[in-house]
Amino acid sequence: MIPFTQYLLPNGRKRDETIERSPEIEALAQKFIDSGGRYECEILTTGHVSLTAVKTIDEDEGPQDVEIIICANGPGIGEKVDELVRKSVSHI
Repeated sequence: MIPFTQYLLPNGRKRDETIERSPEIEALAQKFIDSGGRYECEILTTGHVSLTAVKTIDEDEGPQDVEIIICANGPGIGEKVDELVRKSVSHI
């Protein structure tokens, strides 16, 4: 399970979520998390989903989005999570 912080409409209230993916993807995600990263998601007002990998790269700037994927909300979202995780490990 990959932990995500989900931001809910209309006011951005936070909720902890988990997304189950293959053991390979979950292991990659854990490496990113262990290096100080985290994953976030939110449904945009357009109905699309924003999936984001967040990590502090520059201490002066604090946490910042290092990868972001915007996609349709639906059955294909799992593959987009996989894509986000694969991209995020380049920031370890």
